Amino acid sequence: MDTIYKRFTFNSYYLLILCVVIIFGACKKQYEDYPYADILSFTIKDAQGNLLKAVVDGQNLIIYWPSGQEVPDHIVPAIVVSEKATVSPASGQRIAFNEGAKFVVTAQNGTSKEYLIKKIINQPLLKINISSGVLVYNNKSFVNRGSNINVTGDNILAGKDQTSAFLVNTANSTERKIAISSITPISLSALVDAAVPDGNYQLKIISGQRSVLFQRTFGVSNGRPAITPVELSTIKLTLKTGEEFVLSGENRIELVNQFAIRHVATKQMYNLIIKETKAGELTLKVPEDLPAGNYDLYSYNYPAGDYYPAGPVSGVFDDMITIVN
Repeated sequence: MDTIYKRFTFNSYYLLILCVVIIFGACKKQYEDYPYADILSFTIKDAQGNLLKAVVDGQNLIIYWPSGQEVPDHIVPAIVVSEKATVSPASGQRIAFNEGAKFVVTAQNGTSKEYLIKKIINQPLLKINISSGVLVYNNKSFVNRGSNINVTGDNILAGKDQTSAFLVNTANSTERKIAISSITPISLSALVDAAVPDGNYQLKIISGQRSVLFQRTFGVSNGRPAITPVELSTIKLTLKTGEEFVLSGENRIELVNQFAIRHVATKQMYNLIIKETKAGELTLKVPEDLPAGNYDLYSYNYPAGDYYPAGPVSGVFDDMITIVN
């Protein structure tokens, strides 16, 4: 009996070890690493602090940004992923808010899946037109320096930090930002300043995430030469024959090629002598043989330009000019 008992004991231990191995193997198979690498939710805050939840569509994280809100350069997403998975960049990390920004989710077993940001801005399309400011001469469109191009329409974001205007040079596609003088949700005025170089341009408006490039092209001009009443008022009220004086002006006065005044008594126009011209100045001389007396009217001429015809321009002095010998 003793020998039989020992054999049974040895066999029992063998069976016990075998069972442990089988059970351990079964447990190991039951608890394999998780293969899941999904983004379950992706949430950010809009410009007003409200939560925006992305739509997870396949590999796309579609974010519908609210209309009228400035789109930030960076976001801090809160991301929920599959159990035991990790995501990079991590949840709560500040990242650039760019189209196509990538997130990689890695499952516990090492498999991974990529997700890409897709931005959809809920901003209406710009519906705008150039209403005034672009002029036409000899079938050529142009804008005078120092004047506004006026745009009207709908869906303009009425903040100068949200809407910008540019002149796009048609020769090389370079863009020059110009100032917005005034703006409302239905109109804006963009100033073509004196520093804009010669060339042909198109107007481009960017408002929020929307933009319009107008197909109409135009040149830029300094406008026709002009002498203002204020500038004319600097002429002395009494001048002597043979006297010279300088007339200054801001509107290309140096292009004036004839200047005449009218004798009150005879109604005759007499030319003054143009002695010298330079930028912003016209030097005139009273002829030695100019009849003495009072003069009430003036007239001046200038040559035609690319965007305007030749003079003349005439008017009445605020105060009569007296010529003496």
